Amino acid sequence: MGRFARVCRWMFWALTALSFHANAASIDWLYDVDVPVADQSGDARVGGFKQALAVVLKRVSGLAEIPSNAAVNAALESPQRFFVEYRYRTVDNPVPGATPTKVLLLSVRFAESAIQKLIAEAGLPQWSSKRPTTIAWIVVVDGSARSVLGSSDPDPLLIAMRARARERGLPVVWPVMDLEEQGQVPASAVSSANAAVLEAASQRYSADQTLIGRVTHANNTWSAEWQVWQHGNQQRFVVESPTADAAGAAVVDRIVELLVARYVVASGNQERIQLRVDGIANVGDYGALLKYLGGLDFIGAVRVEEIRPDVVLLSVATRTPWDRLRDLLALDGRLEPAEQVDPAADRRVLTWRGARNR
Repeated sequence: MGRFARVCRWMFWALTALSFHANAASIDWLYDVDVPVADQSGDARVGGFKQALAVVLKRVSGLAEIPSNAAVNAALESPQRFFVEYRYRTVDNPVPGATPTKVLLLSVRFAESAIQKLIAEAGLPQWSSKRPTTIAWIVVVDGSARSVLGSSDPDPLLIAMRARARERGLPVVWPVMDLEEQGQVPASAVSSANAAVLEAASQRYSADQTLIGRVTHANNTWSAEWQVWQHGNQQRFVVESPTADAAGAAVVDRIVELLVARYVVASGNQERIQLRVDGIANVGDYGALLKYLGGLDFIGAVRVEEIRPDVVLLSVATRTPWDRLRDLLALDGRLEPAEQVDPAADRRVLTWRGARNR
């Protein structure tokens, strides 16, 4: 890769790292991809389309690399079949004194239905656009200096993590670390993974899981100890990397790996799962429930079978086994799964909470 391409790629990710909204919700940028291009020539544009399609397939499948098969190869040869629009935009290079001073981006918006169809035809797994949000508390030790990374810091590790999170479709939020937060969350609290301090501070961001990192930069090596907290469960791992780019990519890849293992839907045929939904108090609840289920990308079709006082019996077509479906439905609190099964019809039981838990 040439120097210009490397700089463009790095600058693209730095510039297009958006602020992620906290709380599990559908990612509105999942099918919008920006890639750096050298110019607006036809060859550069076609290459950009292929690169953008590969990125969106990684995001939607949860895979770090897209396998080569007939459906994928045919799609990459004709990427224009899968997007609805594209445009160019030029952004400033935010690094003082860096070259080039401007970066040309090709922005491509893909059609969700077309990508979903391609995912199925290619036999790729599917990761729902409804994904847990991660709040990242990271302390970096560089010589005698020790600081907690805030959302506006121009730190190379933070930039690399944002870039990789954008590429993999991982919603992450960093603390603002304003004066109030600096007093509440000292570097020592992050270094020691002080649960009381970090859990209290994380409430501000309403994230679904917490990432704690202690990163040391010395002797041209980035060494990091990481912890992921989610609903009482903890995962620990260590990463050593030669550069900030590699360190940022490695931790994001590990988080995606953990989430995909829990939430991704394997390729396969759709099956129907019988559900009983309690807590439907009125017509408004009924309509909101059907609208909510119909908007989920891991549910193919909803069939209402019976309506009773406060209860709706229905079945859903999905490629998702019940244990995954239960976790996905529980992400945003609108539907609360119960452990029991309706003995009358072998139905899974959920309670509609609507917007009350939002």
